[in-house]
Amino acid sequence: MANTTLKEKIAANNAKISAKWHAYAEKHPTAKKIADFISTHQTLMQAIKFTLISLVAFVSEFAIMYILQYSLLSTCGEADFKWWIFEYAGGRKGAFGLAGFIAMLGSKTVAEIISFTQNWKKNFKANSNKVFGVTVYVLTVIAIIIFTQWLSGALASVIKSEAGLTVCKMVGSVISFVVMFLMDKFVIMRVKKDKTPKEETPADETPATDATEEIADETMAEEIEEDAQEAPALDEAAADEE
Repeated sequence: MANTTLKEKIAANNAKISAKWHAYAEKHPTAKKIADFISTHQTLMQAIKFTLISLVAFVSEFAIMYILQYSLLSTCGEADFKWWIFEYAGGRKGAFGLAGFIAMLGSKTVAEIISFTQNWKKNFKANSNKVFGVTVYVLTVIAIIIFTQWLSGALASVIKSEAGLTVCKMVGSVISFVVMFLMDKFVIMRVKKDKTPKEETPADETPATDATEEIADETMAEEIEEDAQEAPALDEAAADEE
């Protein structure tokens, strides 16, 4: 009950803000042009919002990555780590070994949680199946991690410096940005249109308003006909009186 009341208050507040904005836009031509541009360029506005949310997730990801790398360095970051396609050289001059791998997974998880929740609620306003959305989102993220990890390994062999890890991370973030925006908009966070057919009046049934008009027309026609039949009788009565 409390949750419903809170949602109603939020919806009412958003309606008030929207009403004030539209009232302001009606009186100010520039604001009205901006409002019209926004309403007619939904994809562009979604891309802008997606970028802002991605920046928040990006900063959070890098902050958590560095915190985990340096906090776990003394315990599990000095030795080299290798598993499948994931290779992290130990130490600060390398990729922090196992600490680097944990930092990558931890920071990526937090960033994707931020991105998914904010884009679902505030950007795309999705109403599709959330279980399906989460499942496809996780699979997409895993695929991106595997691809970017392979790409990072290829780039790291070329960029042999302390900044190599950061450069690889940025390249992976750009690829992740483009792929995730397309997947979110067209697959994961779709907005389903209401396909409920409108109730139509059967062809053999006449709407109530039309039926009323027909009855009125018939009544008027009968009165005219009765007046026409009574007219000769009245004329004869007038002639007899004379």
